[in-house]
Amino acid sequence: MTTHIEELLTFTQETAVNAGHLVREKYYQPLEIRQKGFRDIVTDADIAAQKLITDTIQSSYPTHGFLTEEKDSKLPTDGDVIWVIDPIDGTTNYSRLQPLFCVSIAAQIAGKSVVGAIYDPMRNELFSAAKGLGSHLNGNAIQVSAVNSLEKTIVALDWSRHKGLRTSTLDILACFAHQVQVVRAIGSAALAMAWIAAGRFDVYLNFNLRPWDVAAADILINEAGGMLSDLYGDPLSWARKGMSGVSSNGRIHQSFLDTFQDVL
Repeated sequence: MTTHIEELLTFTQETAVNAGHLVREKYYQPLEIRQKGFRDIVTDADIAAQKLITDTIQSSYPTHGFLTEEKDSKLPTDGDVIWVIDPIDGTTNYSRLQPLFCVSIAAQIAGKSVVGAIYDPMRNELFSAAKGLGSHLNGNAIQVSAVNSLEKTIVALDWSRHKGLRTSTLDILACFAHQVQVVRAIGSAALAMAWIAAGRFDVYLNFNLRPWDVAAADILINEAGGMLSDLYGDPLSWARKGMSGVSSNGRIHQSFLDTFQDVL
């Protein structure tokens, strides 16, 4: 089993980097941008990167299934291994030449991520993890931060597209904003959570996580010693339509949750 996981990890790392190179090549080129939903866009680079990833997987693992951000009715959805893919997490940033985005790929078995890779092509940073093998950044082991007090905590969050969830975010933000060191919003959920695993952020909050946002980050954070939960501290119930989640270094998790329980 370990050999199989190691092979999947190497394959996932290489595929994420190759997709990232394609995304970077298209970065300064004119983009085709279309609206696929309310405050939700897709570019031709998203489509091209996803096709590169899925074609690569199907050529090596033809019996595997897929869960992808960009819809593709030709892809099978069942298999012993399910690949969860976000070809560009942070598409809005990408479309406006803001260099905060990433490629996110995870392999899941029985609904659990066993391998994950998040690649930041603008910084050439490859965050990756495999079950029981730890988390790494460009081949070097990483761990979550040692911060254990709110006043030293760097919190990251992202805004939902929908008014109600934005209001909820503001309500919760008001509860902890004056207790933490600083609050950031970088516009890429997967990248923010990779930074949790690397100790750059201590907490990340999002009211509208999708499976492709969190599949690779989940194993990265867990293997780096952190944790991920819903707003009440319970395990996330995976949902394609969105889920509210908090990820952290683990040390500050409960203290952070306690700051806003009264407004939930």
